[in-house]
Amino acid sequence: MLSTVARVALDFAKISPVRALFLTAFINGLLAPILLIGILAAASDRKLMQGQPSSRLSRIVPGVTVVVVIAAAVGMFVF
Repeated sequence: MLSTVARVALDFAKISPVRALFLTAFINGLLAPILLIGILAAASDRKLMQGQPSSRLSRIVPGVTVVVVIAAAVGMFVF
């Protein structure tokens, strides 16, 4: 029922469903690096992880991913 109400609201606001999906994917792409940095910080915290923080490799791979996603976001606005 909630999805029906949302769809009717989008229809009255004259927002295309495809455009709404595009905008949510765009916002998700911009927020992804911030969330990944938060996850990396939590996984690296020895106290929070009760003495078992993530291994070096488990921090390097998401770290590289953060750099790539940030570069993609910057590239999206530059080019």
